[in-house]
Amino acid sequence: MPPAVTFWTGNWNPTREALSKEIETLRASIAPSAPVVAFASGNRTRLRRREGVLTLSGRRWLLLRAVAAVLELRGRVTHAFGAMNEWHLLRSLGRRPLVLTVAIPGSPIDRRLYDKVAIFAAETELLADSLTAAGVAPERIRVIYPGVDLDRLRPAPAPTGRFTLLFASTPADPAEFDARGLPLLIELARLRPDVDIVLLWRRWGDERGAQQALAALRPPANVRVEWGDVPDITSAFHRVHAVVVCFAPEFGKSCPNSVIEGLACGRPALLTDTCGIAELVAAEGAGRSAPRTAEGLAEALDGLRADYDLHAARARALAERRFNRAAFVAAYGALYERLAR
Repeated sequence: MPPAVTFWTGNWNPTREALSKEIETLRASIAPSAPVVAFASGNRTRLRRREGVLTLSGRRWLLLRAVAAVLELRGRVTHAFGAMNEWHLLRSLGRRPLVLTVAIPGSPIDRRLYDKVAIFAAETELLADSLTAAGVAPERIRVIYPGVDLDRLRPAPAPTGRFTLLFASTPADPAEFDARGLPLLIELARLRPDVDIVLLWRRWGDERGAQQALAALRPPANVRVEWGDVPDITSAFHRVHAVVVCFAPEFGKSCPNSVIEGLACGRPALLTDTCGIAELVAAEGAGRSAPRTAEGLAEALDGLRADYDLHAARARALAERRFNRAAFVAAYGALYERLAR
């Protein structure tokens, strides 16, 4: 029998949110009955009994601590997912050997909170280096890349017609526009009018405010917005040539799901060097990396187009080597077994 695990995270939405998807993958493969507690400002306090999930509003501090005091003892291993500065969960946890998956950069926090963690699972080498710089001993750090379903996400021939980039990391709030790089993408579209940029826009958060803020940027005709959820994300990747991500430093997931899912579909990535896997993607020839400027992105885009077939082939190869779901599950399964002993 696998060891009992309790999972702890922030926002909860397994159909949309990347860390929720990772937890659901581990639950399905290793610990089907493992409970999940999700604590974040965007959550509504609610017990989803059939799913085994408790969502807590970010205002329910005392309830989080009370739940942790009881629920954590039901498991032999505690597994939390979040950022480098995930102090709100670390203050409440630590009664069992604790794994912290660090998926999002952030400023270092009190070392005494880090001392509660048995193993840090960094989702990129860059995050592992940041943890070391924050004083975490290297022997307490593992690099475990997130995994995707390589059987479901399959390559397909590139579409015909205009070269098209996909941006699938839309903000829930207009305040995130700059950090997610929306103005930068619109400027890129102006610099390269022969390239289309498709924005997949999920219906979440302040949708009306997002529409107004986007209109205020006056995007050119080669920026297309597709509003609504995408039932089959694979088909969305197959309709484009590459995926683009241009987050600000220390913002967003260090290993964006849209990038690794695109790689699995044979779609190379165009990334600013502020993305946590930009160096890996560029070194493996699975895309191009650029400074976080419109001019830098435009130059990298030209290089991506010039060697597109090579980059596309290497995209799938990188996904198979680094982002295999089976390897992701096996790495955490071995970690749980060791810590439970």
